[in-house]
Amino acid sequence: MKRNAALLVVLTNLVAVVGLAQTPSKLTLYLKNNGLRPRTFRFLERHPADQLPNVFTAFLLPGQSYQVALKAGTSLALVNQPEINATMRGKTVPGQPLLLVQAADNGRTINLVRKAP
Repeated sequence: MKRNAALLVVLTNLVAVVGLAQTPSKLTLYLKNNGLRPRTFRFLERHPADQLPNVFTAFLLPGQSYQVALKAGTSLALVNQPEINATMRGKTVPGQPLLLVQAADNGRTINLVRKAP
């Protein structure tokens, strides 16, 4: 009986430790084409804990949104093809900064077409 109780305590502690040590949860964002024509958007995603950046492309119709899941602290930038090529060669390119993801951004919609001032 004592052995079963001790085993239960050990397993409970193990489950608690594994649950606390999991990677941070991702936040959901929606990237929206608020322009009047279809466009291809290219994004560069960097997180301080990741060794390499991630590049992804989305073709969006007017009014269409693209759902992404990102970790808090991730920087997201709009880039063009030469900047993607430089990134793939190991160079650091800034791109056009779009957002630094924070916990309060969960569920937020970001308009991708910026109006000129």
